[in-house]
Amino acid sequence: MSQNTLKVGLLGCGHISRDHLVAWSRCENAKVIAVCDPMRDRAAAQAEAFGIEQVFTDPTAMMAEAGVDAVDIVTPRGTHAAMIRVAADNGLHALCEKPLCPTLAEAEALVAEIGGRIRVMVNENWRYRAYFTQIREWISTGRVGTVTQARMALWRSNMLERPDGIIPSLSRQPFVAKEERLLVAESLIHELDTARSLFGEMSVVASRLSRYSDRIIGEDAAAILLEADAGHAVVVEGVMTSAGHTFRAPNRLEIAGTRCSITLDDAVLRLHGAEEETIRYVEDDVRQGCFDAAIKHFVKSLTTGEPFKTSASDQLKTLKLVEDVYASAGALRRPSVVAPIESVPA
Repeated sequence: MSQNTLKVGLLGCGHISRDHLVAWSRCENAKVIAVCDPMRDRAAAQAEAFGIEQVFTDPTAMMAEAGVDAVDIVTPRGTHAAMIRVAADNGLHALCEKPLCPTLAEAEALVAEIGGRIRVMVNENWRYRAYFTQIREWISTGRVGTVTQARMALWRSNMLERPDGIIPSLSRQPFVAKEERLLVAESLIHELDTARSLFGEMSVVASRLSRYSDRIIGEDAAAILLEADAGHAVVVEGVMTSAGHTFRAPNRLEIAGTRCSITLDDAVLRLHGAEEETIRYVEDDVRQGCFDAAIKHFVKSLTTGEPFKTSASDQLKTLKLVEDVYASAGALRRPSVVAPIESVPA
C-alpha cells in the first residue's frame, strides 16, 4: 500500500457502484484510479462521471496492471470468492459487497484459503446507518436499561408492478428472478447483521419463508424468531409484496427496555420512557452516509492496523444465521393462489 493515498480499483459498475464511488470521492487518503466491468460502456460511463482514467473489462488484468493497492468488489455475490482469490494472488486488500459468498460453506473455505495473505472486509454497511449508530449509543450508555424484546421489519412493494409496468426489484437486479434464496440471502442479511451489532450474538429459534410473486422462484416473505445470547427475543421480518409501502421503504424497529424503549419509523427515531428524545433523519442522507462511513472505516483500518468491524471472519457469524434460517424454515411455502402482480403506487 502506498504511504499517502490508497489507490483503489472498483470491480463492477452496476446500479450500486455509484453509491460506492460517491463514498470514495468523499474519503480522504484514498482514490479510485481504475474501474472494471464486463460491459465496457457501463464502466466508461462511471469513469467519466467520477474522473477515473483507467477502464478495464477483465478483473485479472485490472488487478495486475492498474497499480492499485486495494479493490472494492461490487460484483454479483456468486463472483465474490473468485475476485478475492485474484486479489490475494496480487497482494491486494479487498472490500467486498455482502455476502462474502452465497453459502456459509463457501465462505468458510475462502477464509481458510486466504488466511492472512490479505485483509478482507465485507461491506455490511447497514450497521453504520446513523440511526443504528445512535441506538447502539443509547443501549451502551444504559439509557434503555435492560433490553427485553426487539422487532425489525422491512415491508416493501419492490416485487409488485408499478403503473409504468416496472417491478423495481427485477428492474434493478434482474438476476434475483432466478435466485432460490432471495429475501433473506439478499436483503434480510442486512437486518441479521445489524441485529448482531445492536444486541450481540444470537441464534435462530424458528423461521417461516413464503413466496407470493409469480415472477421469482425464491422467497419474498420471511418471519424469523431469534434469541440473543443475553436472553431476549428478536424478531426479524420482511416482505416484498406489501402494497402501500414504497419499493425502498426504510426499516421499522421497536426495542423494549426496562428504562426506556426505542421506536424507529419513517426515519424518525424516538427514545421514550424515563426520558424522551426524538431525532429526525433524511433517509437518502442516511443511506449514502452508511456507504461513506463503511469505506472510511476500511481505509482507516488499513492505515492503523485496527480490526475491521465487519471482517470476513465476522461475516461467517451472519452467514451462519442465514443458513440456520433456511434450515429452520424447511420447504418454501407457496400459497395455492399466487398473489397477482397488480399495479401499485411508486
